[in-house]
Amino acid sequence: MAHFPRFKYGVFLLLGAMTVLGSCAVASGPAERQDSVDRVADDVQGQTEWVQEDLAAEDAIALSPDPNSTPDKPKPVVETPSVASQPLSPDSAQVLFSCRTAQDKLIALYDRDTAIQYVFGPEEQPELVLDVPREDASTFQWQGIGRYENYSISIPNQDTVYIVSWARDRLDINQPTEAGVSVEIDGEYITTVDCVSDIIHNMIGVDLLPTQL
Repeated sequence: MAHFPRFKYGVFLLLGAMTVLGSCAVASGPAERQDSVDRVADDVQGQTEWVQEDLAAEDAIALSPDPNSTPDKPKPVVETPSVASQPLSPDSAQVLFSCRTAQDKLIALYDRDTAIQYVFGPEEQPELVLDVPREDASTFQWQGIGRYENYSISIPNQDTVYIVSWARDRLDINQPTEAGVSVEIDGEYITTVDCVSDIIHNMIGVDLLPTQL
């Protein structure tokens, strides 16, 4: 619905008042002039009430929604997904060996380009982590001869050497794979911790110096 500016009502009042006053000007006698003045007051009061009613109606229309109009659609709220941090292996290094012990401890070897890393203990908080330069580590590689296929990598730490090994009986498929870590101190055998599950073996062909037997 189109609406004129509200000042139109003031113009209508002014024009009405001027018209009635003009008629008063030509009237003769005091009594007739008083009657004219009274009629002007009554007309002005009536037009004022009409204007107030019209303004109230116009305000009500402005505040009420138009049934023929389309309501504004709410703007979608775009949420930024939170980003979760992802655990990484040590420098995304290659796994040379990994397994679990009977006490659910981790035995692992990682190839980190310039170093070989040895890890032992609970995965969340290892008991021992060693980074040994490649030139200090060594490997034993099966030469393709004999019944037993075996590979190992030796990690020295001062007078202690950790020897991570994997072996299997090629002629007995029912024989389980043997894997774990042996500990030597000053060249003397101390103990072996065996793997019981989750064995990963990637030691074949690793580029290290050969172990001196």
